[in-house]
Amino acid sequence: MSKQFIGKLLIFAALAGSVQAQSKRSVTVEAFDYSTVMTAAQAIFGTQVDLGTGISALMTSRITQDGKFTVVERRKVANIMKEQDFGASNRVKKGTGARIGQIRGADFSLMGDIVVFGRDDRRNSGGLAIGTRAGGGMIGGGSSTGKAVVVLAYRLVDNESSEVVASGEARGESQRTSKGGAAGFFTGGALVGGGFSSTASNFGQTIIGEAVMDAVSKLSADLSGRGADAAASAKAIEVDARVADVAGTSITINAGSSAGLVSGMKLTVYRKGKEIKDPTTGEVLDVQTERIGELLITSVREKIATGTYSGAPAKTGDVVRN
Repeated sequence: MSKQFIGKLLIFAALAGSVQAQSKRSVTVEAFDYSTVMTAAQAIFGTQVDLGTGISALMTSRITQDGKFTVVERRKVANIMKEQDFGASNRVKKGTGARIGQIRGADFSLMGDIVVFGRDDRRNSGGLAIGTRAGGGMIGGGSSTGKAVVVLAYRLVDNESSEVVASGEARGESQRTSKGGAAGFFTGGALVGGGFSSTASNFGQTIIGEAVMDAVSKLSADLSGRGADAAASAKAIEVDARVADVAGTSITINAGSSAGLVSGMKLTVYRKGKEIKDPTTGEVLDVQTERIGELLITSVREKIATGTYSGAPAKTGDVVRN
């Protein structure tokens, strides 16, 4: 295999990755509402814990890993704007600072609710239960089962129309049984008087933590599947442009990023034909068109886009559609 061929493959792979990145829809992840489970959460942790921000952080991580959406930061966007302003000052080496006006907008907002956040412990007979700050125990035989249940719901909202384009729900569970003593909600005796320190490093190993992770994984999978499909359908781009310039196999059209075009889009070029008019009013009812070639968009600016053309010779004024 020649070095030239390998080089072309690498360039093609890089372009494909660039096209995929530009075609992804952007989303901002809002803090989940947990007002309905606040009392239950306080009983588990022994204090008020901001569950909404925590779930939002986990969802942001999972969505980014799944790669179906581009996640944009909004909670601390002021810090980003501050860095842009600093980059524009004379104290930053020219060409190294963040450029002002480059913050990406979000096509969608992910909003959600923590519907269930609780424990469902069961203790079988076999002895007298005694409570301790380390998790409790039993005098005699028997067993104790600790179960955690977390239910999350989401809705994907189009930021332009406020329309809910997708919604879903996920249930996460975790369960453990301990013979001769209370299973508790946490490993290593982390249960303290029915509460839990939100800063504990072993949260992911506790059964409430496992239930949270399970629910988040299922919810992000649903979002990356049905949610991503719904987002693509909701933001489907309808292109109806005209050829503005022809230079060999390079064509520029009079539509760009403001019309929703992105690099990698494949469009069809048509030649305008006979106009069909209303015999009474003279109104143009239809224009016959003939397909003459295809255009692969490679560069996009606000009001124009340029691409590589293949087909019969094109000319200014030809129709470009998807």
